[in-house]
Amino acid sequence: MFDRIVIHYSEIGIKGKNRAYFENALVRNIRNSLGATARVEKRYGRIVAIPSPGADVEDISRRLRRLPGIALLAPGCVAEKDIDAIGDRAVELLRDARVDRFGVRCKRSDKSFPLTSPEIGAKVGAAILRELGGKVDLTSPDHWLTVELTHTEALIYSGTVSGPGGLPVGTGGRVVVSMSGGIDSPVAAWMLMKRGCQVVFGHIRNETQFSAGVEDKIAQLVNCLTGVQLRSKLYILPFGDLQRLIIALVPAKLRMIVYRRFMMRLLNRVAEREGAQALVTGDSLAQVASQTLDNLRCIHAASDLPVLAPLIGLNKEEIVTLAKQIGTFEHSIEPYPDCCSFMIAPHPETHARLAEVEGYEVYLDEAEGLMDACLEKAEIKHFGNR
Repeated sequence: MFDRIVIHYSEIGIKGKNRAYFENALVRNIRNSLGATARVEKRYGRIVAIPSPGADVEDISRRLRRLPGIALLAPGCVAEKDIDAIGDRAVELLRDARVDRFGVRCKRSDKSFPLTSPEIGAKVGAAILRELGGKVDLTSPDHWLTVELTHTEALIYSGTVSGPGGLPVGTGGRVVVSMSGGIDSPVAAWMLMKRGCQVVFGHIRNETQFSAGVEDKIAQLVNCLTGVQLRSKLYILPFGDLQRLIIALVPAKLRMIVYRRFMMRLLNRVAEREGAQALVTGDSLAQVASQTLDNLRCIHAASDLPVLAPLIGLNKEEIVTLAKQIGTFEHSIEPYPDCCSFMIAPHPETHARLAEVEGYEVYLDEAEGLMDACLEKAEIKHFGNR
């Protein structure tokens, strides 16, 4: 029944002279996601996916509704630009649905068509009443049937599915996300993807505890998010030697701050290698001791690049809701030995002073060489879109 999937965007439509750039990026991402399962065509104000014979339309829709840039999509059908043909296809589309109250709305981009939008709606509605019965309700119907009359064909659908909106991945630059196994950092990564960024993941591996399970969990999270950006790269950075140095020379109450400062430095090196323009963290203001304003100032000061924290004003419930929405929550709540929790003191500093923190770092003479070794020993994993 479904031989077309109509795809609409929102924010892209107000990009003015740059609109074509964003449209083309979205078309490219859709084609890369769907591969041979559908042909993708750009039309004025919309994109249309034409499923291949035998393709699973539900699977196509599932892929599409994860792609940033797509505001909504609607599986439907196509008809010739003839009012009787449009009415026949509309009846066919609704035949298996229980239609008690329905409404028909028309979007007519081809103004040369001899009927106006209200006239098209009235005639299509009459065909549905004649064949299927029911009642017309233009206020709160059970089904809205939409007819989009383009310059080449009529597109007909009933019901829409929301996408994430935002901008296509690849239009907003490249960033490196500090990826833990918790709930927050995957959501932060998704939020930057939704703003058009290609995300490179960096995970700091705690070598003082069993790490195989952690790496599997991180890989599952990255694989899940790769459905959004289609291809991903993950750096797993061995941090054991730096951890031991910090534990030996830094007071317990400041260790977490110093640890995160060296994490910033390591991720800056990854960013330089990858051509990234910013770092991204899952920080939420005052959620834990290291995320007070004073401590964040100390931590972010170690980065040469801007540090973006898209969750900074969200509470935990809001972050959990987003994690469930994007599909990372179930992976995130699996238990794992987090190197951050390993280094937290019973009474950590919540209002660190930058000068004091930098004073202790003076004694970490070996740190520069250890960071070089950490990057050289990094394990790099690639994730594809199929």
